[in-house]
Amino acid sequence: MVPPPPATPPSSPTRRGVALALLLGLGALGVVLALQVSDLFDLDRHALPKELALHLTAVLCLAVLLPRWGRIRLGVVDLLLVAWVGWSAISALLATNHWLALRAWGISFSGVVVFLAARAAAREGAGLLTVRLLTVAGTVAALTGLAQAYGLDWDLLAGERAPGGTMGNRNFLAHLGVIVIPMTILSWYGGGRWARRWGALGLALITGAVVLSRSRAAWLALAAVLATAGLAWLWARRHQRRVGWRPAPIVAAMAVGTALALLLPNRLSWRSDNPYGESLRGIVNYQEGSGRGRLIQYQNTLRLVVLDPIFGTGPGNWMVHYPRVTTPGDPSFAGADPIPTNPWPSSDWVAFLAERGAIGVLLLLGAGLAAGLTAVRRLSEPEREGPAIALLAVLVAVAVTGLFDAVLLAAAPTLFGFAALGALLPGTGAVMERAPPPARLRFLRVGLVVVGVTVAAQSAAGVIALGVAGRSRERAVLARAVRWDPGNHRLHLTLATRGTCPARLPHARAAVRLLPFHAWPRRALRACGG
Repeated sequence: MVPPPPATPPSSPTRRGVALALLLGLGALGVVLALQVSDLFDLDRHALPKELALHLTAVLCLAVLLPRWGRIRLGVVDLLLVAWVGWSAISALLATNHWLALRAWGISFSGVVVFLAARAAAREGAGLLTVRLLTVAGTVAALTGLAQAYGLDWDLLAGERAPGGTMGNRNFLAHLGVIVIPMTILSWYGGGRWARRWGALGLALITGAVVLSRSRAAWLALAAVLATAGLAWLWARRHQRRVGWRPAPIVAAMAVGTALALLLPNRLSWRSDNPYGESLRGIVNYQEGSGRGRLIQYQNTLRLVVLDPIFGTGPGNWMVHYPRVTTPGDPSFAGADPIPTNPWPSSDWVAFLAERGAIGVLLLLGAGLAAGLTAVRRLSEPEREGPAIALLAVLVAVAVTGLFDAVLLAAAPTLFGFAALGALLPGTGAVMERAPPPARLRFLRVGLVVVGVTVAAQSAAGVIALGVAGRSRERAVLARAVRWDPGNHRLHLTLATRGTCPARLPHARAAVRLLPFHAWPRRALRACGG
């Protein structure tokens, strides 16, 4: 859904390309810094503002893209991603909880819009500018985590899962860092002396934040990223006399960041005498702890796949249906809690399979595979090996972190991952190209804008509800908050357990509708004779 590209990108960025790159860079900075204060909803106070920043970025990108959209021209990756979003939309329509489905599907929709905007920016000569701006935003995220690790005490930063900085969770910060590292290296070698110096500094800072996070998924992904980049570099060198990337300075910058993270005293309250060694030993430990819990969760989730292997439970609806398949001793299901699970399983791929069915997963995997193969073909072409190596490394970072945690289910890594894919993906031929009649084209334009505004409005309503609730636990305040976000099951469940039965009953019924397989909503309803 972008205009046909020129035969070769312009030698200097066009005004439109720069505008798209700046929008994406500001959007990336927005998802890094957006957060809110709320004692009741610690996860949502980080997630909802970041989702709003992602959706606003997508809407603004549509405002730049659509006026010049006269033809539908899609390459293989574009077509597969558009099909993935379309299939996910059908799954969302069939979901049990449509509020959660719209919220989760909206992240995917805006991610693909960001991808198309980054593709358009790259076609107009602003691909490297986009990557550099993403790198700046990623470095800012790392700095917030490092500041927290070394003593910054601020209510807006992550509390229990430090050092997460403004990302709200140390694992989330580490996932983002691993995705940004290949772009940082590309930005370093794509500029002059000062660009290389700032790139080396950024690389050291991000690496240090990833090390301090103790995120085993991120550590494993970083090893895979370095192995992929190294093999791709060797492949490129085999076909070229000279390759621009030099491994020694990259390794040196990352080594400095790692050493400083391990040696400088910090204020992180680890319970182990050797926390980093313990995390390193636990990377492949699936006999106990969180590793064993993940295996149990994955096995149980596969039972949801059997119930509907075609469309799944619907985006965001894993947590709605998981009580149907949990087993005794499942560490990821705290049955005594009002909300017994996390919002998503501990894996993107398990979530997509359970929520969007096998076809949805195959479409997304196909897009990643097609992008990877396109990058491999460019490794032997002079002056194109840098973006190709970075693209392969970003794909590996997203895939590996997504094996063990929620990555493309969250707003920040979605924006960074899809923007990087669009900016780094080499130009390819179209597999579908047509010029719709003007009336149909207007309908499509209006439809895309309406969808973008709708998902942004839902996130905005959630953000306003959190703002209304603030730090209060008073029932009247929470009742005002739920009017802004009537699909918020946490607010309804809280209100269903406070006050007199006539006041509690409507919220108990709403909670049962939103979470029909959970015990606490039914218990609250029975308590008032409902």
